[in-house]
Amino acid sequence: MESQAKNFEITEAYQAGSGMPVLTDERRLLLKELFAFPGRDILNRIMNLDDPREMVLGLTCEDFFWVIKKVGEEDSPVLLELASVDQWQYLLDLEIWERDRLDISHASRWMTLLQQADCRKLVRWLFSEGEYLAYYHFFRTLEVVVINDKDEVFDIPDGFFSLDGVFYIRVLDPQYRESMEDIIRVMVDEDLTRYQALLLGLAGVLPAEAEEEMYRLRNVRLAEHGFLPYEEAIEVYSPLDPGVLEKEERQDFNEIIHDSEIRAIIPLLPLSQTGTQNVFMDVVGRTGDSIFLERLRLEFAGLANQILSADGIVAHEIETLVEACKKGARVINLAIEKACGNDLLSAEKLLRCHSLVTLFRVGFGMALKLKWEAEHWLKGSWFYRLGLDPDFWGEHWGGILKGLLEKRPRLYVGPGQKEEYKDFEWLSDLGECLKALRGLMVLDGLLEKLVESHPLKEEIIHSPELTFHPILFNLWARLLLKIEPSFSGISLEKAKTFLYKLRGQSRKPPYKMEKFRRTFITDFMAHASDADPETASMLEKTLSLIWEEFREEYELVSISDFDGRYSKFVTIINDLNS
Repeated sequence: MESQAKNFEITEAYQAGSGMPVLTDERRLLLKELFAFPGRDILNRIMNLDDPREMVLGLTCEDFFWVIKKVGEEDSPVLLELASVDQWQYLLDLEIWERDRLDISHASRWMTLLQQADCRKLVRWLFSEGEYLAYYHFFRTLEVVVINDKDEVFDIPDGFFSLDGVFYIRVLDPQYRESMEDIIRVMVDEDLTRYQALLLGLAGVLPAEAEEEMYRLRNVRLAEHGFLPYEEAIEVYSPLDPGVLEKEERQDFNEIIHDSEIRAIIPLLPLSQTGTQNVFMDVVGRTGDSIFLERLRLEFAGLANQILSADGIVAHEIETLVEACKKGARVINLAIEKACGNDLLSAEKLLRCHSLVTLFRVGFGMALKLKWEAEHWLKGSWFYRLGLDPDFWGEHWGGILKGLLEKRPRLYVGPGQKEEYKDFEWLSDLGECLKALRGLMVLDGLLEKLVESHPLKEEIIHSPELTFHPILFNLWARLLLKIEPSFSGISLEKAKTFLYKLRGQSRKPPYKMEKFRRTFITDFMAHASDADPETASMLEKTLSLIWEEFREEYELVSISDFDGRYSKFVTIINDLNS
């Protein structure tokens, strides 16, 4: 008990600002290195330090939250016991709310963890700054019966207990009965009068009003860390023209960052967890200006939190926090590359002159411009008017189009990668998507012309597996085999004949079929004879890519092993006359 009281006094002293610890550069480096380890290893290494309490208290609220999420809830009480109530409050502000509603199950879970960590410190906090949570949580989780007449005999139902003979209490959720009863016992021991006043006040609690006031106070606290209300946070996605980077100048932040209280709240982990290597992160890694670096850390943490707020994401998982940091670093890099290329000196100057939010808005605006072009084309496109979706364009091109059409446009990387979609990071990312989009535009126009000459049957349109590949290759195969031109499939025997003809004299894999590459392109280019030179060039390049895809699909397939069930480019049907 004496040890707990001493720890509480130390924590309170730090919280009051007398001797608030700030991690030394050595400890900050240690924290950064520790975060690369699994959660249990982080916990063990912190606890093996000579002064683990000073280490934990020196963490900013953001860094403490990151460490707790990495360590995991089950092992968190050890660190929670060492933490300040400010760190507790920040954690609760993020963990027990689902948008604008307090999740009572999450609140009970974290109340239990705090009780396990340091029940007396929790009680003292609930009697003071945490009073609103105490009233609301007790109102929702306890049943209280008040007995004023000690001489009268009452039949108290099972499950109720009393520590003062006046207030009889039953914990509604059996899962948290033990922890809540322990909290109540410590309350009685700490201050019986406050305990009784708290329970007596439950009768007057208006839960909706209490929740609304708690939410207001939470938003005020979190706004200081970049978690703005949605209507304010969404401004981070308001696009800015790259031209603003040529004229916007910012104030010198040196005096602010030199302030010891400001430096004490600068998080380390968000900027170190971007998981990417680009121009932006190269500037961060090479700068020797500690004040400039601290400013970037402070701004970046706020930006990541603002992104989470704008996306309406609850930061319950470490992966969610990391994704917000990745997005911030990637989109900022897009703006930097647009303005400075790969010139690190110019990039550093740009970062000194502009806020990270401004750079993010410029980068996002570049991606948004491409999304708008995709949406504008989509509305008038042939395939969309037919009621088809982006999957019609196959896995790769369809994936690119779906990524562009997302609410926040992203780059399609592919199913075999760690991330199937990721945020735009490089100008080449935008260039590849623009090239693919232009290719889809000209290919869509070609298909529309082909359908004008050869009507597309309803059963083909409504086929769930339909892509553009069989529309092109069914028709072309029929033309080469000199059978009735249409988009319908062909028999397995004719499909084998088609492949045999394409391979010519080649008798062993890989079958290059180079002779028919030009034929394939020329046959379809004939339908675009009235196209302007730019469109014709784009169509020719697109058809060339499609041919390469076709060749790669079949270059190793033996004709005897050809199976119509897995034919991506040519539809195989059972009708021998087809």
